[in-house]
Amino acid sequence: MSHAVALDNRPADPQQALLALYRAPPLDALKAPAFGRPPVPAVRAAALADRDVLAGYLQRFATGFSTPVDDKAVASIWSKFYLATVSIPALVANLLLDVALPAGPAEARLEFSERGQAARLWLVDGGRPLASRAPDTRFSALFDQHCAPLIEALAALSGLSPRVFWSNLGHYVEYVARLCAQHPAFTGAGDALLAYLDMRVLSDGRRNPLYQPVRYLDVGAAQPARVRRVCCVKYRQGGEALCGNCPLKTEHRPPRRAAKGESQ
Repeated sequence: MSHAVALDNRPADPQQALLALYRAPPLDALKAPAFGRPPVPAVRAAALADRDVLAGYLQRFATGFSTPVDDKAVASIWSKFYLATVSIPALVANLLLDVALPAGPAEARLEFSERGQAARLWLVDGGRPLASRAPDTRFSALFDQHCAPLIEALAALSGLSPRVFWSNLGHYVEYVARLCAQHPAFTGAGDALLAYLDMRVLSDGRRNPLYQPVRYLDVGAAQPARVRRVCCVKYRQGGEALCGNCPLKTEHRPPRRAAKGESQ
């Protein structure tokens, strides 16, 4: 099948079409969203705009770490669970089915674990056809309406730069783009998202906070190393090691340039 689904061939039941995609490679290792009324406690995403509510989840999450707790690291790690839970299903539906899931903060609900980390995305239905395929329009509801306010709140609560949270999101966004691009049934389905990640400036003149979130570096191995541009600071929390794609790892640092006059 050519680039995603044809505009006149969108699925009659996008909910079932999306769940079917999650039952087969290359998506079968990912957690699918759930639909309908949650049978377990779930929180409307918009509730996290209340910073007291958000702080409560961060505090619950922090109890699972050894002391002393590093607030910056805890906020960053918590954001990874949340951003992955929300962004991956929304982008899969967007890229493979040309469908916009009802994943806005007023519609989406999040199921959280006892520890306070995002565990599953709950949606009221399977969404509606995309209004536009323009790169910085088709992703706006997810990035600008859902993720941006949460990132602003996380940065304010933790004191961590928003760049770290955008990088956490970008890590998953780039992963989904590559995964969808490789889907055997949807040729080139990830191209629109990869193009978005290559836009340094968006069409409205704003800097794109998701610009090139990862790099592929030649480290002498069989395959290039996938390396984040910005460290997630997880290492600040005691007992947490550097991530596999951390830019702080010695093997991921660019080679030292020879000083002027140094033999070549």
